[in-house]
Amino acid sequence: MIKRRTLPSLLLVLLPAPVLGQAGELDIVDRLVAVVGDSAVVQSQVVEEIQRRRLGGISVPAPTDPGYEDLFRSVLDEYIDRLLILQAAARDSLIQVDDATIDQRVNDRITELAQQFGGQTALQQALAAEALTLTEYREILRSEARIEQIQQLFLQLHLRQGSPAEVTEAEMLERFQEARGSLAQRPKTVLFRQVVVAPDASEAALEAAREEAQALLERIQAGEDFEELARAHSDDPGSAPLGGDLGWFRRGRMVREFEDAAFSLLEGEVSDLVRTDFGFHIIRVERSRAGERQARHILITPEKTPADVARARELASDVLQRARAGESMEDLFERYSDPAAPDSLTMAFDQISELPTPYGALRTAASGDFLGPLEYEVSANETRFAVVHVEDIREAGAFTFEDLRGRIAIELQTTKRREQLLEGLRARTHIEIRM
Repeated sequence: MIKRRTLPSLLLVLLPAPVLGQAGELDIVDRLVAVVGDSAVVQSQVVEEIQRRRLGGISVPAPTDPGYEDLFRSVLDEYIDRLLILQAAARDSLIQVDDATIDQRVNDRITELAQQFGGQTALQQALAAEALTLTEYREILRSEARIEQIQQLFLQLHLRQGSPAEVTEAEMLERFQEARGSLAQRPKTVLFRQVVVAPDASEAALEAAREEAQALLERIQAGEDFEELARAHSDDPGSAPLGGDLGWFRRGRMVREFEDAAFSLLEGEVSDLVRTDFGFHIIRVERSRAGERQARHILITPEKTPADVARARELASDVLQRARAGESMEDLFERYSDPAAPDSLTMAFDQISELPTPYGALRTAASGDFLGPLEYEVSANETRFAVVHVEDIREAGAFTFEDLRGRIAIELQTTKRREQLLEGLRARTHIEIRM
């Protein structure tokens, strides 16, 4: 028998005091219920997991009810699966925890809780009632966030390996029927194709931008701080305040020229100038792991003149006339569109407001209509002109199997690959159930 003092559920601090009293039995006598590799699982750990579900609003049978034993075994199996993943991740040198992301998650959670309780002092008082200090609670949150990130990284890495799991039509139909009763109504949607024309800078502006970027590169090579130069000079509004930090990314996230350069660099290396449709980049790779890079960059964009904008407006008007005359939107996109803009979108009507304001014309359009050029700014002094063809407007209604076919297939493939992965881990690990 193992005597232990269990930590209270993290959800308990959100509950009123009477409930805390009922749920806060801390001193209990445990018994061993499973051995997984070199880890022991005791009864109270499983009970705490069940308790979290109950406190989260999930219906849980009482310990004396016939269904409780089945629930206990189900939760124990899930606990074992988590241990298998964590043990395997500990042996995997490719799994690197991002401590900065964990710290940010913890800080965000502490801020959120402080707001719910009416301030930091009130939160500390609530924690004190559970015999916890803010520092201790922060460490609990940090531990949970770390475990969650390790699991996510391990599954993301290993679920991509191997061939996709086979999913049959019958399985997809069965999954659809199971979920059908809980599906919300499909909202009214619009499907449209577009060609987004961006102004091209003059040759003189391109050369001026190249010279500015080259001067910055030489300053970096001479030893000046990359992050400070990025904050002061980069034209990327998203990453400049962060010292050019782009975070982790895989291939497919960036334009091809940028990715080719980033994935050819070693950690700490700085690229030569990299030309893309956005301008001239200087890239420094901070860290690398299988199939991913963490990098910073400085972007210098060539200045666009009013004449450049006027030419783009005229081109967009010409594209609109050619589309109305029957030219393929796909061909026009390939020839004239800004590659950063998607060629087509399907959107719920209540999401149209998330697009630039001129796209509001979609609300009153009919299937087959051509709209544009829709003029808008993506950032200061960066204008775009969209030519839009409304291909279909679909009224609200129940989701059909065809609506969800792709999503269901991906969900089932992921579930099967996860189960295959866990079966392999179980086969290589000593597991002993003691119930």
